[in-house]
Amino acid sequence: MALAPAVPLSAAIAEHLAAPEGEPGLNAEIVAAAPRLSFAVESLIREHADLRHAMKRDLSEELSADQRADMSRRLDRHCQRGKDLVYEAYVGDLGGET
Repeated sequence: MALAPAVPLSAAIAEHLAAPEGEPGLNAEIVAAAPRLSFAVESLIREHADLRHAMKRDLSEELSADQRADMSRRLDRHCQRGKDLVYEAYVGDLGGET
């Protein structure tokens, strides 16, 4: 397998990771809007560290189709959790909060 396809993926992941953690940063905005979600935000930040580590490791070696599929699934689950978090912070009407 060629290493070249992973490079654009790495750049896309780096861009994704910078957006919520940058200044002012979506993560800070979510916690300000819905403090109850701070644990979920912290979980996503920990996942970001794991994704950075995985990308560094994966870029240093050729990936099999199974490894690429696994990375794709991990990214998909992470992105879905992020979308769910944004929905819950800004759109979801859970009620009962003051």
